[in-house]
Amino acid sequence: MPVEITRENGQYVLKAEMPGLDPEDIEITVEGETLTVKAEHTEREEDKQHSEFRYGSFERSVRLPAPIPEQGVTAEYRDGVLTVRVPQPEKTAPGARTIAVRRAD
Repeated sequence: MPVEITRENGQYVLKAEMPGLDPEDIEITVEGETLTVKAEHTEREEDKQHSEFRYGSFERSVRLPAPIPEQGVTAEYRDGVLTVRVPQPEKTAPGARTIAVRRAD
């Protein structure tokens, strides 16, 4: 499934073309920095003369540049396109840091 990942308004936005599905057919999981989209499109019993539709299971995993937060991830399916929004973590201030060294006992 083709995907597009952009950044907008402090979020990573993943869009995936998934025509012909119902939202109930789509499963989204997150683990660490990885977002996985799975779907299954089943064929209906009809007497067809010809079909170029795709049926079966689809899965796509993408790794984002930062861990995915537990809160704030949203997903929407409209007109055959799945849109997943993932908040970007707040950036830490660049520069030098001092790391304390503890005495080992």
